[in-house]
Amino acid sequence: MKKNNYGTRTGRRKFLTFVSKLAGTSLVLALPGVSLAEKGNPTQTASSVKQIIDIILKEMPNAPLATTVDQLRSGSMDQEVTGIVTTMFPTLEVIQKTIKAGANFIIAHETPFYNNQDEVDWLQQDDAYKYKVDLLNKHKIAIWRFHDYWHGHKPDGIIMGNLIKLGWEKYYDANNPRILTLPKPMTIKNIAALVKNKLGISSVRVVGNLTQNCSTIYLAFGYMDSKRQIAAIQEYKPDLILSGETREWETVERVRDGLLMGQKTSLLVLSHAVSEEAGMEYAAKWLQPKIAGIKITHIASKSPFVFL
Repeated sequence: MKKNNYGTRTGRRKFLTFVSKLAGTSLVLALPGVSLAEKGNPTQTASSVKQIIDIILKEMPNAPLATTVDQLRSGSMDQEVTGIVTTMFPTLEVIQKTIKAGANFIIAHETPFYNNQDEVDWLQQDDAYKYKVDLLNKHKIAIWRFHDYWHGHKPDGIIMGNLIKLGWEKYYDANNPRILTLPKPMTIKNIAALVKNKLGISSVRVVGNLTQNCSTIYLAFGYMDSKRQIAAIQEYKPDLILSGETREWETVERVRDGLLMGQKTSLLVLSHAVSEEAGMEYAAKWLQPKIAGIKITHIASKSPFVFL
């Protein structure tokens, strides 16, 4: 048998050229030092905040967006990343756990600074704002928001993360991603129990009859403007709106009036943070295969409420 010459410099070069050609195909290789974590989507080496963000944006439709809240809110684009944490809200508790974990890059869905645009001029004398900024600066923690892009991903990362947790991902309809049709009707009471169990929610609120059977569910995780939710009632006439957060004097009252008229749409309110947390847990699992050598951990920000 003819011996290969991979032990020589020339042989190694030929071998690497051969591997590179294969890596450009759809094959997933199992060779030492060569790893393609996903078909057509190989793990990439990244060390800085900017490099990691660039890897994420390559997967996003229409990136970069001209206007977005997905901006770096602390730290530097050039800093070397020691570890990544995904979360819903970058609370002080999440930041402290990030520091203990030896990580320095938080990818957060929501704002660290108490308003959607992260405007801070009005917070300069606020004790909590100053404490949080000092902590971030002291430990060189970078925070990047992953909100608009993650919702714009196909499928929406928050919706898909929740559906996976609930065991409903097979019912996802890419042509109508906000409407979920269950193959077998469930009562609102049973849906509430499932959501509480799978998403780790201690308490939910319902406008409607707990014994009502539901087949079609409108997905409104997080916060959705009430005009959109009310328009969805009119357009889709769903059995149930699965909502993260809504103002009590808007969608809530529209649903109540509709039920009194004999309409069928009920409302199940989960609370904002817990209604999107599974989507950021999914973000960690989605991102990890794309980045080599950096550990990605999900730290839940959890619900801020105590229910009595």
